Amino acid sequence: MKSSLRILALALAAGLSLAACAQSSSAQESGGGPNGLSPETRAKMQQLRDTSKTAALNDLSAADRAKVQAIIDQVTSGQQTDLRAAAQQIDASLTPDESKAVMGERDKLVAQMRTMMPPRNDASASPNPSRRGRGMMGTKDPGTVLLFLSVTPQKLRELRQAAASKTQ
Repeated sequence: MKSSLRILALALAAGLSLAACAQSSSAQESGGGPNGLSPETRAKMQQLRDTSKTAALNDLSAADRAKVQAIIDQVTSGQQTDLRAAAQQIDASLTPDESKAVMGERDKLVAQMRTMMPPRNDASASPNPSRRGRGMMGTKDPGTVLLFLSVTPQKLRELRQAAASKTQ
């Protein structure tokens, strides 16, 4: 009797493990990805990003907005492939007040996105020193913020990969 209970317990444990793996795989296939974000959460984050982009661009004068948009268009079309140079060009066209306003929009976006992120377990709660200061969470540069908000994530990823392949 005890051995049949053990076998049943082992079979149940194995079944639960397989179900958890299937759910994880299913979440990744449906867009949940390894960070555990549902498609709904991703859509909300995209909406926040779009709203922040509009607000940040509206913080610029018409002339500076046109300059920034021209640089963004060059990046999007592939004419400008150096993201650092594009961010520097954008920075050079902004007034100090515009730069401050763009960073304020970034701060609002980061705060809103943090509330949407799933809680971390103890292993991932410690900061990864190799990733510190990267992405929207760590940037202190308004040109980079405007590029992040205005260029599609796919295009940014493509440009970063191309830059990384050139340095290798």
